[in-house]
Amino acid sequence: MNIAPIISRLKAFALAWEHWWTRKTYPHVMGIVRIALGGWLLFYWGIRLPNVAKLYSSTGMTFPKIPTFMPENIQWILDVQEPNIVMMIFMVHLIALAALTVGFFTRTSAGLACILSWYLYYIGQHHFHTSYDRLYMFSLMFLALSNAGEVYSIEAWQKYGNPLRWGKLVSIFPQRMFAFQITMTYLGVGFQKLWLPGWQGGEMLYYSLIGVWGTPLAFKVTSYGWNPLYHVAVHMTILFECLIPFSFWIRRDYIRWVGMGSGLIFHVLVHALLYIWWFAVLIPAYIVFFTPEEVHAWLQKVSKGRIT
Repeated sequence: MNIAPIISRLKAFALAWEHWWTRKTYPHVMGIVRIALGGWLLFYWGIRLPNVAKLYSSTGMTFPKIPTFMPENIQWILDVQEPNIVMMIFMVHLIALAALTVGFFTRTSAGLACILSWYLYYIGQHHFHTSYDRLYMFSLMFLALSNAGEVYSIEAWQKYGNPLRWGKLVSIFPQRMFAFQITMTYLGVGFQKLWLPGWQGGEMLYYSLIGVWGTPLAFKVTSYGWNPLYHVAVHMTILFECLIPFSFWIRRDYIRWVGMGSGLIFHVLVHALLYIWWFAVLIPAYIVFFTPEEVHAWLQKVSKGRIT
């Protein structure tokens, strides 16, 4: 039996797999993601600044959650601190996010912001247990692993004399991980609705619209009373969340654009009906599903060659 063709195909597959996951490429995608995500998180945490003492210090109703994987000898890290200490920690967090946004000590600031996000989550954020908290922390970790400060940053300005210039190619791996995390975020919230009892009918959606998250538009819609169409809306939501992330990866026949347009409409409707704005950052994050070569070519076209 001649196995040479099989070995040749396996080698070709391994090379293609390695190229897809780890090749060196243009830094522009992660530079844009850094600015968008850093600015978003700076706003997200900044609006909590007036209530830091109540949310995270010993003067508020603070009940930290100790992770089961955390050794007992270091659990003191999650002890509730005095307000002045908590404020200092929080200000360091905001400074790290600001530095990340402008691309100053990018990896260090992203790593520090990720660690402090983890700390603040277990101190006071875990009560409102949602997937966006984990999405934010994973995103910061991917930025810490990437060289997102290579372009559109103070680092680029210092090294090349212009924040629009760049000097070296970067690994595509953090971008792939970012895209994979977004995919799993959609799939996770979709698949769990398949078996959660509350999502087997339209009642959950109806009561959400008249609950604490409901907007004036939601109250107007629900004022017409119960309608079986709420069942249809729930099933459509589950179908969307389970299938739409796959479309982001398909470049043929504008499928990717259709998926992203559907995602935009979905999030706009969610924000119009519910005060759940934390996932809106996913919309600009769709850029990670485009290859760096595509984004670089588009930037050169719209800038008429001013972006190299």
